Amino acid sequence: MALVREVWKDLVKTLRESQVLSPTREARLLLAQILHTAPSRVYLFWDFDLDGETLRELYAMLEERLQGVPLQYILGEWEFLSLPFRMERGVFIPRFDTEAWVEEAMLFLRFLTQRKESVTVCDVGCGSGVIGITCAFWIPGLRVFGVDSSEKAVALSQQNAQRLGIADRICFLRSNLFEVFRDLNIFFDAILSNPPYVPQEEWDGLAREIREYEPKEALVAEQGGLGMIWRIVEEGIPFLKKGGVFFIEHDPRQKDKIQEGIQRYPSLEYVRSIEDHSGKTRASMLRK
Repeated sequence: MALVREVWKDLVKTLRESQVLSPTREARLLLAQILHTAPSRVYLFWDFDLDGETLRELYAMLEERLQGVPLQYILGEWEFLSLPFRMERGVFIPRFDTEAWVEEAMLFLRFLTQRKESVTVCDVGCGSGVIGITCAFWIPGLRVFGVDSSEKAVALSQQNAQRLGIADRICFLRSNLFEVFRDLNIFFDAILSNPPYVPQEEWDGLAREIREYEPKEALVAEQGGLGMIWRIVEEGIPFLKKGGVFFIEHDPRQKDKIQEGIQRYPSLEYVRSIEDHSGKTRASMLRK
């Protein structure tokens, strides 16, 4: 048996000594998981005794974290724009930086739903489904499709849609980009994507927990990280309605190359860039 307050101190100390960036926050999240409560309520259990079995489970989670396993995989759930999403190993983990441009995309889509009877959106490379599901959850008038080449990602996206009660308003399909739509006569008002955009030569410099546990194909792209972005743009143009838009995430350093490269496509115009919460350019909006 051990008091939560004492276990808390030990968790923070161990995580800090292992050079985890946010030891206090991670200790709180691990304790919240084991106590089946919200992280903000952990302090209410300060004088609660943890039994031996619970302690073994908690320290097994801690050991995984010390080995570099991402916290999101250990917890099995992560929040994106105030919604809880299931996470599984082998599926890309959503980042906080993505939230900023998705919020901007939702403002645009909400405006569209007020002007049009039907608005259709595609989330390309959906991963755990956070982008498409978030849009569908907060904007009831949307018709949303999500595609991913990973069967595991599509299954996880479907689970998340069901958990959030919107499975009837969003459809996830396994597809190599837009191939599944070729015979379906479906066209989009907006195409949203957080594609792989890390240059191959930078892979070895990424954090250990990314290199060893997240799917490389969801992170790395050819042509200096721009290969998949250009594929999405080129292959997506025929499926985008006139006046429709792309919202595409990218590295801050890639903005100028995208703005220049888009001139190869006469039907597209570069509308603007979108900054993340740290003030770095994180996405671009393009219009057909």
